[in-house]
Parts: sequence; C-alpha cells; structure tokens
Amino acid sequence: QTIKRVGEKIAIELLLHFIKYSDANKKQIVSLAGLEPVHRESGSSYKTKSRISKSGSVSCRSALFMAVFSYKQLNLQFVEFYERLEKQGKPTNVIKVALMRKLLVVAHSLYKNNEIYDESKYSNENTI
Repeated sequence: QTIKRVGEKIAIELLLHFIKYSDANKKQIVSLAGLEPVHRESGSSYKTKSRISKSGSVSCRSALFMAVFSYKQLNLQFVEFYERLEKQGKPTNVIKVALMRKLLVVAHSLYKNNEIYDESKYSNENTI
C-alpha cells in the first residue's frame, strides 16, 4: 500500500496473487497475471498486432487496471514513463498495459524483498 493508487483492495488482490505463486520470478508473475504479449504469426494473420494473453488472473488484471486508470495520481516515475511512451506514439491502451506490468513488477519486488516503496530506488528503467 506504500505505492500511490494501490489501496487496500488492490494490495490484497496482489498479495493473494503473490502468495498463490510464491516461487514465481518477475517474468513468471507477469505471465501468470496474463499481461505478457502474444504474437500471432500463422496463416494469413501474420500482420496482426500483438495483444496481451489474458490467460492469467482476471481479478489481478482488473485491480492493476484500476490502479493505473488515473495515471496522473501515480508516483512521478510512473507519470514520466507514461509520458515517454506517449511521445513515442504508443496508443493509450498499450501504455496502460505497460504501466500495469511495471506496477506489478515493482509490487512483486517489494513483496519478495519485504520492503517499503522508495521512489528513488525504482526511478531507473531497470524495473521493466
């Protein structure tokens, strides 16, 4: 709950997700939430856009979406991340999924290391 916009309900949902998959690493936890990209390249659909898999936890994705829904209320580096992707011409939904993924990875790191959120620690781009 030390991350802005992560209230009690979102924190509980993420905690349940992390406890359920306690041995998962960063890549696996993103996949288990259904936020990893899926590329379809067979037959005539080789030019389709990538989408998220949505094969993971629906409640976890919903909680993360609600957290990033009003991104301007998030911490400064999340806002900077959003604006940087926006300048690159990314669509809004793609940016929100990237924010959801970043928020999930940061929260998972805090859970694994039993730490409190420190804005200066996660300000670099190594969290993605």
